[in-house]
Formats: sequence, C-alpha cells, structure tokens
Amino acid sequence: MVAADFHAYWCSTYPEAMPLGYRLRITYPDRWLRIHSLPEAQRYPGDDADWAELLGRQFALFADLVSQPADLILVTGEYEMAAVAAPPPWAFTAEGCLRGMAFTALPPVALSTLPPNPHVPDEYEPGDLYRPVCTLVRWTAAVGEGILREIAEGAIQAFFVSIEHACLIAPYDGGVDIIFSDEATRNQFRDRYSRWVSPRADGL
Repeated sequence: MVAADFHAYWCSTYPEAMPLGYRLRITYPDRWLRIHSLPEAQRYPGDDADWAELLGRQFALFADLVSQPADLILVTGEYEMAAVAAPPPWAFTAEGCLRGMAFTALPPVALSTLPPNPHVPDEYEPGDLYRPVCTLVRWTAAVGEGILREIAEGAIQAFFVSIEHACLIAPYDGGVDIIFSDEATRNQFRDRYSRWVSPRADGL
C-alpha cells in the first residue's frame, strides 16, 4: 500500500483523527480500550519476569485481534518544531529496530490546529508539525518483539493499523490502546480482558 492509498483509507475510516497514537483515545472514546502491560498498572518492566508478563500479554492481544501472520501498517513519525532555526530539508530518520524499513511520508499534521490539551496549555506553536510515515509489516511475534520492547522502554513510538480486522493497535510504555470498529466490539474485548483493564472509571 502506497502512502496515498493509506491516507485515503485513514480519512475514510478515522476521519476525525490525526495519525497520532496518543490522541486516538480522545477522539474515539466509545471505541477505545486500554490494556495494562503489567499488574497494578506498573509502567516499566524491572526484571525478566516482568518482561515475560508484558510480552505474554501483548502477544496474546495481537493474536486475538489480528492473528498471525498478519499484514499490518506501522505508523510512526517525527516532530518538527518551528522554533528550530532554519531546519534542514526534512527526511525521516528511523530509530532502533525501525532502521532499514522502507517508510513513505504521509501528509504532515499542523499541531497548533489540534484541539487544545487541557493538561498542557499552549502545547504547540504555529508552524509546529508532526510528520507521520508508514510502512507495511508482516506481523509475527518474532518480528514484533523488538518493536514492542523498544516501545515499552519509551525508545520509539509507533502504532499498527489492521485494515482486514478493522482495528488500530497502539502500544505505549505502560500498555496498549486499541481502537475498535464499534462500541459493541470494544465491550466484548473489555469483558474478555477484564483482568488487564484498569479499574478506574476513565479506563486509564
């Protein structure tokens, strides 16, 4: 899938959202579910047992959502801030285990046009951009382990889109956010994974 095809799919399927993983739960609260990677909302793994628990949960979730192997679109990107004097012509620089993947650029996001974040007033200035990119990956647990580990450590940010299974999977350093096709499907998975879901009313 080329960038133009993915952009058209995104605009038709997630028309109210920008391709920013951390913003998706705000845009689609009725279709959103958060799974914690570790018991008691522990954010980062501290030993091998924690890593085994984190990867076990996330692999089980991916297998349930999209099976394997699965063709997924990985979306990541970079920020470009207007305050940086005379930035060079932009080109995406992949970090960590994303190096070597063939990314294509998507239309940039003007960050100052996003709905304001009540927790961070004046978060962005006019001219600040987020430049998303995407690539197709053939998902298996073996392929995904390095990506999930680096996301869990906060080293990279990325999320996955499954066109076939109509869901969006956004791991972060603490858990996984999922956007389903509808509220009923979200509720089914919320019940299925109730042991891994936050007891808080807001689901965080």
